[in-house]
Amino acid sequence: MDTSAPDFQSLAARVERLEKQYHWLKSEVATEKLVLVDAEGKTRASLCMPAGVPSLVLHDPEGNVRAILRVSPEGPALHLLDAKTKAGLELTVGDSGPDVSLFDVNGKQRLTFDIASPGKSGYESGLPGLIMRDPNGTASVVVRALPHSPSVCLFDTRNTDGNTSIYIAMENEGPSVLCVKAGKVLWSVP
Repeated sequence: MDTSAPDFQSLAARVERLEKQYHWLKSEVATEKLVLVDAEGKTRASLCMPAGVPSLVLHDPEGNVRAILRVSPEGPALHLLDAKTKAGLELTVGDSGPDVSLFDVNGKQRLTFDIASPGKSGYESGLPGLIMRDPNGTASVVVRALPHSPSVCLFDTRNTDGNTSIYIAMENEGPSVLCVKAGKVLWSVP
């Protein structure tokens, strides 16, 4: 008795059924939110569009949000978060240039490293800076590297004239210090 023809037909029917069943693997899936859960049913990751911004959110085993990657009209951002507080790190790249910000346990931005872009607070493009903030999030110390020589400028953020600073430089003639208030030199060395 020859059973090869029915076996082939049976196998072909099974393959066709499997292809139809798993055809969706080859297709595009459109949804507003995709959630990945672990073996216990806890959310571990989600891909979503809050306020029209594509975001990937990663959770630790306890359900705490630990990382967020998003791309908004201002540019991409990566947020890394502490499990129990609001402390974290944020990396962003936008029209004003790249920056790295550190947040305290209350979620207040306390420290920022950035690269000045053209027109940003009157600095030349490409100058690195460090901004330290008080517990209220107000800039209290701004340090900016300056062009043309190893130098740094410490700005008084409480003085809105933008011209109150201490300038420290290592120039060809040696080190120099210049203190300026409201655009007028208070003292300098040498």
